[in-house]
Amino acid sequence: MKFILFITIILFTISCSSTRTTQDPTDSQNTNVQNSEQSSNSEETSSQSSTTTQALHQANSTISTTNYQKMLKTGMDVDWAKTSEGRYWARKSHEEGINVPQIFKDRGLSHVRIRVKDDILSDPTLLQEIKDLVDDSFKADLIPIIAYQAKEFKQNPTDDSTLNHVVAWWQKITETFKDRPYKLAYDIVIETTEQVKKHNDRLNLLYKTAVNKIHQIDPKRICIVAANRISSPFELKNLEVPTPSDYVMAEWHFYAAGPNKSQTNPKKYDKVWTTGTPEEKKLLTDRFDTALNWQKDHVPTWVGAWMSNNFNHGNEYSIKEQVEFATFVSKELQKRGIPYAVNSDTKFFDRERNEWLEEMKPVLDVMIKRY
Repeated sequence: MKFILFITIILFTISCSSTRTTQDPTDSQNTNVQNSEQSSNSEETSSQSSTTTQALHQANSTISTTNYQKMLKTGMDVDWAKTSEGRYWARKSHEEGINVPQIFKDRGLSHVRIRVKDDILSDPTLLQEIKDLVDDSFKADLIPIIAYQAKEFKQNPTDDSTLNHVVAWWQKITETFKDRPYKLAYDIVIETTEQVKKHNDRLNLLYKTAVNKIHQIDPKRICIVAANRISSPFELKNLEVPTPSDYVMAEWHFYAAGPNKSQTNPKKYDKVWTTGTPEEKKLLTDRFDTALNWQKDHVPTWVGAWMSNNFNHGNEYSIKEQVEFATFVSKELQKRGIPYAVNSDTKFFDRERNEWLEEMKPVLDVMIKRY
């Protein structure tokens, strides 16, 4: 009897052990499913990461100057970072969550020339304002171009300290924005006026030094250099484009303060526009063709400023006259494939209300229109 009980206990123990070591088929299937899901999730995460990286790469892919020229189309000079009033309203709108660049993009503009007068090296608040403007422009898919006035250099171009200061200014900008998309470009000097008109060698030296410094930090950033004598297209021949020039463009402009009706003042006659006579049109097309012919053997160009009316020097033109003038200019520039920035936002936009001026709508319409 004891023997039978002993055998029974042994058999029971073996049965329990077998039960513990035998895996339920359902558990096996569940384990396989979990492993499959983990593998799938890992692949999905990897795919998403790859897609994000690719999107970021595409968003910040380099842009040739030829393609950049085509992208610029019609833009506008803006006062957002230049005067104290312009800075105030731009900052106020940004702080209130209003994306002013989006308003400009929605109007049909492709780029803005953000002009800067003061020194970011001594004014960190200004640098932050520029960062906000640039980032808001990117959010709106509006191309931002930072342009520096460089007043001290223009007044004292032979002083090495003023030249070095402009270079240091651009070095700071470049270090700040080197990771931004390549749609952002740098316009080294807003307008070549004052004493620098007499020192083309110093202007060329500034461009060479500043662009080289920028490209040491950010090699594929597009830099824009202006011809001398108020950015005249007739001075492009004396412009020494910094090398290598793969990411360099040239800026020129005309009638930045608008045309005029005077035919007696020799200084004003080269900007005359009354009814659009053949002679008056030729004054413009001679400029356009000079720039076009120059860029064929050099680098692409862009018009940094022109006005439809002498707003600050007589305000002589009716809306109808401005439309006629602006239509001719826009058509002729577009015919030549040369983009342009209209001067300026203060003539077309109410920055206090963030609304376009209704009376100037017909003029801006023909400037933006693609012909």
